[in-house]
Amino acid sequence: MRLHIIAALLFVGPGAFAQKPAPSPSSEKTVKLKVPPLPPSTEEYLAVQLADARWMPAQKVDAKFPPGAEVALIGADPMSTGPTTYLRMKAGYKLPAHWHTHLEYSTMVAGKGTHVVDGKKIASVPGTFVIAPSKSKHEFSCDAGADCVFVVRLSGPTDYNWVAAK
Repeated sequence: MRLHIIAALLFVGPGAFAQKPAPSPSSEKTVKLKVPPLPPSTEEYLAVQLADARWMPAQKVDAKFPPGAEVALIGADPMSTGPTTYLRMKAGYKLPAHWHTHLEYSTMVAGKGTHVVDGKKIASVPGTFVIAPSKSKHEFSCDAGADCVFVVRLSGPTDYNWVAAK
């Protein structure tokens, strides 16, 4: 008798958990979403030219950016979503002190100025490479005379945490 009950549960039991039939197509609603195109992957072949950059005001990345800076997306890491961008600042521009959750890698392409990372001043000219570690306070001042342009890469999603001026 016990064997019959166990056998019945084995054969009938799984049927009790079967999925419900899919709804008929006439009862389904179609939802259309506009999804922006993904940026180019920085984990695959990618070649870009500064002359082809599509600039936009940096305030579109963070509303607290002082006017006078522009960014152009180069690509993004598909896993971390860390972006690689061009950053252009007008001559005489000062990017206020801030920090990011993730590492920032900056290579100066044009102009001349001064980075300050955790209180250390770094004279910057084309070719200067600076790593701002996670949560390190950093800022940049572009000298008068020429715009400053960088290639900037973040190792994770973009976040700007602005440091209050003292």
